[in-house]
Amino acid sequence: MANRTTLGQKQEQKQVTTTSAAQVMLSNIMEMPIGEFEQFVQNEIDSNDALEQSPDENDFIHDDPAEAYDFSKNDEYGVRDSHTSNEEYDDYLTIDQVPEDLRNRFNGEMSIRNSSGGQFDGDEERVIADTGTTSYEDLITQIGSYKLTDDEKKVIVYLIGSLDERGYLIQDDDTLIDELNFQEYIEIEHDELTHLIHILQSCEPAGIGARNLQDCLLLQMRVDPAEKQHLSLAKRLAHKVIRDMFDDLSHSRWEKIQNALDVNDEAIKEIQHTIHHLNPKPGSGLNESIQTAAPTVIPDFYVYVDENDEPSVIQSRGNIPELRVSDSFTDIISDYKNAQEKAQKAGQTLSLSKRQEEAYLYASHKVDSAKAFIENIRRRRHTLQAVMEGIVKRQRDFFINQDDEMCIKPMVLQDIADYAQVDVSTVSRAANSKYVKTEYNTYPLKFFFGTEFTGADGESVSQREALLRIKEIIENEDSHHPLSDQKISDMLKEDGLTVARRTIAKYRDRLGYSVASQRRR
Repeated sequence: MANRTTLGQKQEQKQVTTTSAAQVMLSNIMEMPIGEFEQFVQNEIDSNDALEQSPDENDFIHDDPAEAYDFSKNDEYGVRDSHTSNEEYDDYLTIDQVPEDLRNRFNGEMSIRNSSGGQFDGDEERVIADTGTTSYEDLITQIGSYKLTDDEKKVIVYLIGSLDERGYLIQDDDTLIDELNFQEYIEIEHDELTHLIHILQSCEPAGIGARNLQDCLLLQMRVDPAEKQHLSLAKRLAHKVIRDMFDDLSHSRWEKIQNALDVNDEAIKEIQHTIHHLNPKPGSGLNESIQTAAPTVIPDFYVYVDENDEPSVIQSRGNIPELRVSDSFTDIISDYKNAQEKAQKAGQTLSLSKRQEEAYLYASHKVDSAKAFIENIRRRRHTLQAVMEGIVKRQRDFFINQDDEMCIKPMVLQDIADYAQVDVSTVSRAANSKYVKTEYNTYPLKFFFGTEFTGADGESVSQREALLRIKEIIENEDSHHPLSDQKISDMLKEDGLTVARRTIAKYRDRLGYSVASQRRR
């Protein structure tokens, strides 16, 4: 029997979710750290006449997104499509499938401008950092945010050049005034010099420009007035120890300090922990390249632990104002709708002049864009807050135990995605380039995610815990008979943690330790 090939048609109904221009915009702003996002918002305000700063901080902030306006049912983030055409994105099912050049071109459409005011188009490459810049130049860049005269800038540049290898400014004021007069031909009074030194001391890294070690530690303990109410007792007492008992501190007279403060052993340990987290040499990396020195970090979140050991998350709002749609633009749309209703009641067709029609279309275009942008900001805040709260909930032991790394639990992106009820890719973007500040240190959000192992008892053990155990073993080994990678693997196995020898070697290299034969003394 011969085989026959037949052609036929079948109609099948499928529900397919495609990405949109609004999703691309939201995915981009979700990745931005607070400093970059501040500039992005300001650029949008400059480019959209319908956006303005709200005198009422509650404007356009709704618990129910539907109260703001209709949202696309197919939008992963619940954000209405902006005025940008979606045709180019219809072929992609998720944001991650959208090609990078298309996303970059979309960034250009959203009027992201560079520092010179030019607009990015799809062919330009955004430079994140100049790898040839030094930390000295980074200090000068920070000074550029202050409104200073040319002479004042010259003075601060001179002060930066006068810092020693620790980052201290050890010359007294009279010496500096004389040097500025004779070398830079700048006459300056004591109070003016003091003011400029304070500006330098406000820069990162904290403690830079200090006159001595005590001054350096106090500068690092300096707290924004808005944060004072959240300071723990340990931090307040640590500040008191540095300020009033520095001689005892420098000679490690902790028993005397404890008696003077009248605190128990646990409290004095917390004070020691706080002080030991400070950096006595903030300028040690000034001669290193930005490639190897940590960049200036602006925390996106703050985590505080109250007296009941309950951590709370505060999201930084930065310098981002509350936004609203300009009344003048909404009035144009309202006038048009009123005129249209009157014409319909009279059985007439509304007739507009070309100028009136252009004004309405322009206003409608800008208002739609402004509303979408405001809602994207709200969505960004909501999602980031949910992600950070999920991290704190999962890593609660870390935050309530003074940032003890041994308390870090194994955690993957999916854990937080489940908690925040968002996609894994959203968590990845939300955690990218974001930092959280605790009472003891500042951490990138990615610090809390890591690989896990399964111990002999069936419980998960984080990669970080494995690294810390390896570090502890090597630091306590007999330097005359250092341990091989296999021996370390065997010791971990005895502790109930199975880690292969090759993995031990990889982690040992990451920790900066040589092979056993090179560690022998």
